[in-house]
Amino acid sequence: MNKKEIKALPEILWQDEVVKKACSGTYKLDIGLLVATNKRVIFISKTLFSLKVEDFAYDKITSIEYSTGMIFGDIVIYAAGNKAEIEDIVKHDAKDMAEFIRAFISNNSENEFDLTKEIEKLAKLKEQGVINDDEFAQMKAKLIAKM
Repeated sequence: MNKKEIKALPEILWQDEVVKKACSGTYKLDIGLLVATNKRVIFISKTLFSLKVEDFAYDKITSIEYSTGMIFGDIVIYAAGNKAEIEDIVKHDAKDMAEFIRAFISNNSENEFDLTKEIEKLAKLKEQGVINDDEFAQMKAKLIAKM
């Protein structure tokens, strides 16, 4: 089950991207693998003649919902004005995956790096005389390099 998609993962994953959770499902009539990584959510479908990959950046996901039946469940991902419905997921996997994605988004949005706010904090320290012009410039350069 999903061996073709799992074999294709190394060529799809970005550098430093780590798989956190995965489950089987159907998206746009293609059977494949739904993968949550530390960077994004990816749906992969591989056949003998084609490879289809669709990804959803965590910062573009506005909402996620799931539903379960007796055996199978569905996940709906709302991202950048689009609605992606992944169906036919094993019941407990649908809930686990949706809750994982929801928690990951929540945790990362709370810790999101805001360059403007950080530079404003530095400017305030400079105004208060806590740091000088050179220190301000060095710290600002380090913040920009983080981006």
